Amino acid sequence: MDNFFNGQLGLFLMYIAGGILICLTYDIFRALRKSIKTSDLATYIEDIIFFIIVSIFLIYLIFIVNDGSIRGFIFIGLILGGVLYYFTLSKYFMKISIFIFTFLKKILLAPIRLVLKINKKLICFICINIQNLTNVLKKLPKLPKNKKKITKEKGF
Repeated sequence: MDNFFNGQLGLFLMYIAGGILICLTYDIFRALRKSIKTSDLATYIEDIIFFIIVSIFLIYLIFIVNDGSIRGFIFIGLILGGVLYYFTLSKYFMKISIFIFTFLKKILLAPIRLVLKINKKLICFICINIQNLTNVLKKLPKLPKNKKKITKEKGF
């Protein structure tokens, strides 16, 4: 049995699993994009992060599992794993992931919205009271101005 997983078939199955993991990672990024609207710049940054993650994973897989040998079955296994994942699990994983990310977004943004709502009410309260105070100050009788100028006393 140990010979089976050390052989070419075992490596091929590992690369199929690697293709599935790569597509699963991409679906996580897709679900984040669908649940949280981002700008084009953020999308480019996400794509670069995805590329870096996949590159590190593939380098690790090739060097650790296959001793750095690049063979045709590696690419066939990766593509086959990706295609299998896409046509079987991707649709369900996307629905579940979008639901989870949307739910987390609502939970995480609820306290922020509450704070902003409280601050908005507090600011409105302060503005209304300042306006009322200025109206009250305008209605107060004005003090008469002393028209005599105070002169300095001589002698000092």
